[in-house]
Amino acid sequence: MTHEPRTVLYVMDTLGLSGRTKGIIDLALHLDPRRYRPRFCSLGEETSELAERLHERGIPVDFLPLPAGLRPDGVWQIAQLIRRHRVEVVHPVNPRPILYVGSAAKLCRVRSAVGSLSAFACQVPDREYRFLPQELVNRGRRQALRNQVACRLMNHVVAVSEELGERFCRFTADAAGPLAERAYRSLKRRMHAISYGIDLEPYRRVTAEEVAALRAQLGAKPDTVLVGSVGRLVEQKDYPTQLAAFALAARQEPRLRMVLAGDGPLRGAIEAQADELGIRDRLVLLGHWTRVPALLRALDVFVLASKFEPYGVALLEAKCAGSAIVATAVNEIPKLLRDGATGLVVPAEAPEPMARAFVRLAQDAALRKAVADGAFAEAEQKHSIAAVAGAYQALYDAPS
Repeated sequence: MTHEPRTVLYVMDTLGLSGRTKGIIDLALHLDPRRYRPRFCSLGEETSELAERLHERGIPVDFLPLPAGLRPDGVWQIAQLIRRHRVEVVHPVNPRPILYVGSAAKLCRVRSAVGSLSAFACQVPDREYRFLPQELVNRGRRQALRNQVACRLMNHVVAVSEELGERFCRFTADAAGPLAERAYRSLKRRMHAISYGIDLEPYRRVTAEEVAALRAQLGAKPDTVLVGSVGRLVEQKDYPTQLAAFALAARQEPRLRMVLAGDGPLRGAIEAQADELGIRDRLVLLGHWTRVPALLRALDVFVLASKFEPYGVALLEAKCAGSAIVATAVNEIPKLLRDGATGLVVPAEAPEPMARAFVRLAQDAALRKAVADGAFAEAEQKHSIAAVAGAYQALYDAPS
């Protein structure tokens, strides 16, 4: 007997450009179509080219803009959406959508409820992050209590790593006061760790001819060692340290050239710093760039100079491209990148160690290949979208 695919409703705060959005969309696009039929709902109006991928694949998207806070009519509207489309699995992302969707799912008696937490949603106020474009989601007792209520509405809750899940559980449980340990155990029973998933196929489809043409476009000669980054030009990514490190390294190694893909408010400051450092003729600023797999394959060295990085989706993409990587030892990065084996890990906000890593990789082609190969092998095993989709599907099917 054949069964109709079950409808999975993904609900997010927005469909804006982010690693979280990309990860959930990739997941939805890689579900087994014989078993699941995805659809999306956004609680905000922001969208991006990531959402266009859903339209291209014929996946329905509903926009249900809701103001900040929790509104009872929002729960009712989501419940109507669940009933209208006969949703059998709900998958909200982050605490606010989890609270809305979990409440609606209870009203509709949906038996399969899986909530995801982005890496950012698991961060806790362990120090000041004045340079972040938004406040931390978890800031005090009110947010912790919200987390407790929201998670109890889910059968399963997923963080992108064991460490981030543990951090979220501890912060949330501490608000329970004398019942903290009991609250912690309740959260841990629901908590799972599933990495962000990366689709390897776009990287495999990049041809040698495409790489050669792109390198030529970027001004790379046959012996050029091309280092670069992909990301928004914002303070969190610490491009000043990266440029200072490159300037130091470029004095020792004339074959080095740098490319930055992405746009943001610091572009003018980056151009001015490059002029001051005398490296403007060896730096290419691409601005907004969509051919990320081709660019990552064209780089000899990928750089992540961040002083804060919740998880590092860009780092996972670089691993999938088989890039040699230099990254700073912040947040989860040392767990995602083994120093000397799958890349080189350097202190944050320190140009000299980063410069030494650039020179070392530029002058040692065997090391460059070894860490790139190691990163790709680990990506295939741990970060492929196929493995991630399989893990989520097992939760969708698990008994309630």
